[in-house]
Amino acid sequence: MGWSILLLSLQLQAQQAKIWSLQECIDYANEHNLEIQMRQININKQEVALNTAQNRRLPNLSAGASQSFSFGRSASAYDNTYQDRNSSSTQWSASSSLPLFTGFMITNEIAANRLDLQAVAAELEKVKQDMEINITSMYLQILYSKEILGITKIQIELSREQLDRTKKLFESGYASEAQIYEVEAQIANDELSIVQAASDLQMAILSLTQALELTTPEGFDVVEPDDALDFILVRQPNAIYASALTTRAAIRAEELRLQSNEKYIKMAQSAFYPTLTFGAGYGNNYYTMSGFDSPSFSNQLKNNRNEYFGLNLQIPIFNRYATRNNVKTAQMNMQLQELQLENSKKILYKEIQQAYYNALTSSEKYKSSEAAYASAEKSFGYMKEKLDNGRATMYEYNDSKTGMTRALSNRTQAKYDFILRKKILEFYERQ
Repeated sequence: MGWSILLLSLQLQAQQAKIWSLQECIDYANEHNLEIQMRQININKQEVALNTAQNRRLPNLSAGASQSFSFGRSASAYDNTYQDRNSSSTQWSASSSLPLFTGFMITNEIAANRLDLQAVAAELEKVKQDMEINITSMYLQILYSKEILGITKIQIELSREQLDRTKKLFESGYASEAQIYEVEAQIANDELSIVQAASDLQMAILSLTQALELTTPEGFDVVEPDDALDFILVRQPNAIYASALTTRAAIRAEELRLQSNEKYIKMAQSAFYPTLTFGAGYGNNYYTMSGFDSPSFSNQLKNNRNEYFGLNLQIPIFNRYATRNNVKTAQMNMQLQELQLENSKKILYKEIQQAYYNALTSSEKYKSSEAAYASAEKSFGYMKEKLDNGRATMYEYNDSKTGMTRALSNRTQAKYDFILRKKILEFYERQ
């Protein structure tokens, strides 16, 4: 049978499996997830940008050299007549400059890049937090699918027991052959349910292993949870929100971006100030001309040198309103960031409210489904006795059995829905 082969495959995988805990899955995803790795590269790039800004305070140094040759008629420097002469000239120089005052441009640029680096790091933390929720959801989906598969196995075992009972009743003359066919048809439907449940479990495992960047889902299994559930929700949404404002990476990243925008405004305003730069340099050359005795290289090196140093003051007067418009643009960017921060806070509050009331609703749903299953289980037990005593029909028995397994499935679904909702709420409560 197809479902038997599928179950055997899952059993073989379980026997060879590395059993992963939820924390192991989260840690592995943080280390191997490609999006997280790309975010880390963004942090490295921002570190380079910060280093570049910090090095703007240092003096620069450049050197150059040139060699030129001249042929043909040219004016003689000695008698001002035109003659055919060949000449060569070798020149070399070195220069350096040091910014003394830049209108606080460098100071604010360093501060802005440092804040941007912290913001990028916070954004990486946000990706990790979102990844944790996704991994937790997929992890719980595997556990849910495993329980559903177990329920379908219980259902088919009950059907097989009923087939044996019906055959005995048929042999005793208390059941018809049609009833046997009816139970066999139910077993076929149960087998189909097992195939579907096993397929759902396999897909749930595949989803998690793909999120973990594992090459194959083969040999993957998860730790079974503790069945004890705590239905107490200690803190109210407002209290959770107050804590989350100081701990959530998404909010911290937006706040850092806002502080960075303040520095960008000051950077734009620095263009209103004069700038002062210190500069110094050295130059020399060696010159020869055909038909004349040129001084020696050492004498020219001594006599042709040129040194200089000085201060350069630049005072901005009018640059076609470019600085004014740059300041306005930076201010509008800050206004946008203020709105973005406020929007992120509102989204966070809505998420916490939804998580809280979802957890509250899920806890009540689980309690109701638990009571419904207990009732359905008792009802099925009575129905089984009635069928054995000939006081119930096969249709009534199957209907009761279906009701019991449906109640068990509903309880399982409510159980894992509550676990997920509560974990999401704990995620926001985390300090």
